[in-house]
Amino acid sequence: MNDEVAARKIGTYFPEIGDKLLNIIQLNYNSNKGISLAQAGILQKSKAVGHVEFTQAVPLQHNRRYLSYFAAPFLILITLLVFSPALITSSTTRIIKFNEEFLPSAPFEFNLDNKELQAFKNEDFSISLELTGEALPKNAYVLVSDRKIKMTTAGNGIYTYLFKKIQSSKNLRFEAAGFQSASYTLNVVDRPALKTFNVYLNYPDYLNKKSERLSNVGNLQIPEGTRVRWELSALTADEVTLNFSSTDNDQTPSQLENDVFVLEKTITQSDQYTIDLSNAYGKNKQPIVYNLDVIPDKYPQITLNAFQDTTLFSFIALGGDINDDYGLTQLKLFYKFDEAASDYREIEIGINKSQNVQRYYYQWQFDSLDIQGDNQIRYYMQVWDNDGVNGHKSTKTGVYSFRIPSKRELKDQVNTEAKRTEDDIDKTLQEAKELKEEIEEAENRLKGKKELNWQDENLLKDILERREELNKAIEELKEQNQNINKKRERYNPQSEKIKEKVEKLQELMNDLLDEETKKLYDELQKLLEEQQNIEDIQDVLDQLNNKENNLEKELERTLELFKRMKFEHELDESINELNEQIKEQEELQEKTEEKDSDTEELSGEQQELQEKFEDFQEKLEQLEEINQDMKRPESLPDMQEEKESVKESQKESKELLEENKKKKAAKSQQNAKQQMQQMAEKMQQMQSNSQMSMSQENLDDLRDIVNNLLKLSFDQEDLMKEFGDVKQSDPRFIELSQEQLKLKDDAKIVEDSLLSLANRVFVLASFVTREVGDMNNHMDKSVDAIKERKKPLAVSEQQFAMTSMNNLALLLDDVLKQMQQNMADAMGQPQKGEGKQKAPSLGELQQQLNKQIKGLKESGKSGRQLSEELAKLAAEQERIRQALQEMQEKYGEGDNGQKPGDGLVEKMEETEIDLVNKQITTETIKRQRQILTRLLEAEDALRQRDKDEERKGETAKDYDKQVPKAFEEYFKLKEQEIELLKTIPPKLYPYYRKEVNDYFKRLGDN
Repeated sequence: MNDEVAARKIGTYFPEIGDKLLNIIQLNYNSNKGISLAQAGILQKSKAVGHVEFTQAVPLQHNRRYLSYFAAPFLILITLLVFSPALITSSTTRIIKFNEEFLPSAPFEFNLDNKELQAFKNEDFSISLELTGEALPKNAYVLVSDRKIKMTTAGNGIYTYLFKKIQSSKNLRFEAAGFQSASYTLNVVDRPALKTFNVYLNYPDYLNKKSERLSNVGNLQIPEGTRVRWELSALTADEVTLNFSSTDNDQTPSQLENDVFVLEKTITQSDQYTIDLSNAYGKNKQPIVYNLDVIPDKYPQITLNAFQDTTLFSFIALGGDINDDYGLTQLKLFYKFDEAASDYREIEIGINKSQNVQRYYYQWQFDSLDIQGDNQIRYYMQVWDNDGVNGHKSTKTGVYSFRIPSKRELKDQVNTEAKRTEDDIDKTLQEAKELKEEIEEAENRLKGKKELNWQDENLLKDILERREELNKAIEELKEQNQNINKKRERYNPQSEKIKEKVEKLQELMNDLLDEETKKLYDELQKLLEEQQNIEDIQDVLDQLNNKENNLEKELERTLELFKRMKFEHELDESINELNEQIKEQEELQEKTEEKDSDTEELSGEQQELQEKFEDFQEKLEQLEEINQDMKRPESLPDMQEEKESVKESQKESKELLEENKKKKAAKSQQNAKQQMQQMAEKMQQMQSNSQMSMSQENLDDLRDIVNNLLKLSFDQEDLMKEFGDVKQSDPRFIELSQEQLKLKDDAKIVEDSLLSLANRVFVLASFVTREVGDMNNHMDKSVDAIKERKKPLAVSEQQFAMTSMNNLALLLDDVLKQMQQNMADAMGQPQKGEGKQKAPSLGELQQQLNKQIKGLKESGKSGRQLSEELAKLAAEQERIRQALQEMQEKYGEGDNGQKPGDGLVEKMEETEIDLVNKQITTETIKRQRQILTRLLEAEDALRQRDKDEERKGETAKDYDKQVPKAFEEYFKLKEQEIELLKTIPPKLYPYYRKEVNDYFKRLGDN
């Protein structure tokens, strides 16, 4: 049935359609020919029939009878769809997808286990195939680019294959038992990778270390505070991150240019970081992990060795080691005087800031600290490093303490040390006597011998050893006496006379060991080692016997002078101590006379004075013991009555104060003070008279000795001439011999007198004792030569003896003149308490002048009398002005660039003009006050300058620059460091500088 037949049937079935549908079909034929009118007609008629349902024209109910014929096939179709759908669907699919390739169906399925077929270039990629079905083949293959590759059987229908270092994308399919799988595409992409990287290290400025660049080095060992810059060059990376384990936040470098990423970070602690690279396909395969090993700036280290001057308590020697890993900036000494004080004072000590390991030494003198006795010094050292990141760190030592004893304690120490030194001098004297006896024994043993035996050698060796020990003992005596003198001066400055005696005694001790004696002992040592002629040994022993005889006499003199010096010290200290007690008693009396004074407090102070006076009485007893120990004791005054009176008055005063009777107590105190003043006057008078009488006696004795020496010299000269003319056979030879013996006896008398004088007079040098010894030695040899009838030798020895006499006479004559001058000066000086009229200062003269000018202005004088007074005052002002000008020329400019009293000369000239012109105005009086004020200030400044210069002079003189033995090794090592540093280039690489510093440290530890 064609379209037109169907249209007619539909038109018949639907009357309202009629032939409209037929017309549409016919018009449609014409529209295909391009007639637009036909197309418009079709559109119009279509709208007219569009609402009719044509399906109603089909009578479907007529077809129901045929359904039973379709039931069986329909059931078969359903059964196939349920149990074997592939029979139906595969065919249908092939029909629908007619343009695709369909392979023959296999009795099993190809299942690819890989979720994604995406591999990274240059990396291995494994594919896994699983076959499922009822019958599985034995082998499976992968087909790649017309290559058939057998896969590895893993069991249970699983097959694998590994593509190694895959380079490009590939098309794959699998084959098994002649059947092939569908086609797959394996895509190869680029994994992000780190190509190269540079690390720039910018070290902290304080390390003075140049910045560095490291290539492809990720593990870093760097100082704390280093600024690190990473420049990472990556391949096919879209993003780079640095993950630090110490923080949860990832650090994302900024992209400098294509594939170059930059990150900067200041590193302050050790850390671990990971570099992660990523793009659209994935991340870097292996983790890139590096370590940051931060070297922290350690605390500096310091050690302290303190040598405390327990002899003079004048300094502390501080030394030790300081070191740091990078550098040191400063070293300071902190100290305070007592534990209660809160603030430490500081002294900066210079160090070498370019050296990380070094030793320091500082001799801390106390002279500028004004430390009083009975004080405690607490001190420590502190060192700072150069840490520029965390700030300068410091380390300090433990706190040390050093106690300065009181004056009383120092005095007790001096007395104890003086007693020990005195005993040591006596002991050394006995050793010198024993050595002399041993030398005499050796001389006697060697007489008549031609060679030394074993006993003789041992005796000579013993002599050398004993002399060595004697030398050490004498050296110790010199040091002990020097320390005693310094310590005495510390707690009780001595008068110039006593200082002079102290210096002379020290010189005497220093001269105990003379160079000539040392050479003789060296010669004896050499002769003993070389076994030389025994006569040479005897000759040396003879000379040594004379030298030891001189040493014995010098030690005796040293001992006696030491005792006398000790006595004079004690006497001087006793007088000073008594004067101090007089002053304290007077001050207590003044307090007692005050109305509102506390009697209980006054009673306690009086008790203290009583105890002090009791101590003073014990001191007087000790002074008497010292006096009696001398060969020629002094005559100390009897002060028993005054001592009893003082004790009684002080006791009475204390009792009256306890009874609150202050008025009577003050009278008792007055009486005690007067009695003590009498005691002081007696002691001062005795001291003065003793010095004067002894000086006169010494002067007379010395004059007699000089005269006797001159007479002895002339007699020796005459005798020498007579011996030169007489023959040995002449009977007068024996007579002259007897005269020589008489001269020898006379010389002995002179010697005894001179040695006795030397034990009292400090100015006599040790040269005198030796010259006397030489004189006697030559005279003894002359006598021996005469006995042996050796006239030429006798005359020669007489000549030598006469030379010694003349030398002694000249020396003693100089000493005599010096003693006469000293005595004349002493007689011209005022005694203590008398006071010589002191010349007034310029300030005092100006003050007197000002009073006279003011008085003359107020006096109302006129006429000639006024003119005379004004002329005198003008002349006085001129004299003061001239004296000021001389003072300015003498002192010159001070530290401020001005002369003392600068500008006063002009003001004084103005005053002179006013006085000459008879004009004493208010302005004149005001100017005079200004002149006086400025003049007094100038004098004070000059006095202070003199004191400072004197203190500097004394400091430079008295400083003991000897380094304590404990630090001798330190200085040796210090010198080695300095010498080695001279060979080190200034810009040494840090590694080598560290090695040098470590070497210094090891050197110090050893």
